[in-house]
Amino acid sequence: MANNRHQISVSAGRASAFSDRGHEAAVLRSEVKRLTRALAPYGVLQRDVLRREASAGHWHEPSFDRALDAAVKQGQIEALPLGFYGLRHTRGSWR
Repeated sequence: MANNRHQISVSAGRASAFSDRGHEAAVLRSEVKRLTRALAPYGVLQRDVLRREASAGHWHEPSFDRALDAAVKQGQIEALPLGFYGLRHTRGSWR
């Protein structure tokens, strides 16, 4: 029976780690959406203004940077010179 308890606790630990990763991924997707929504009315914003418009001051501290990096890597947001960021599709429509 003791061996059975160990198997259950190891399985529960794996499930918890999986659900934690799933939760973190869901939070990141949500924050990326917040950033793109905050940019939508403007097309381009300076980094600090984007943080304010997305209400990122209420997020956990590293979340804004992580979400912004993810949005840039995913191609949803484009990093521009001088600390500005723009929606990829919006900038393409200006050309």
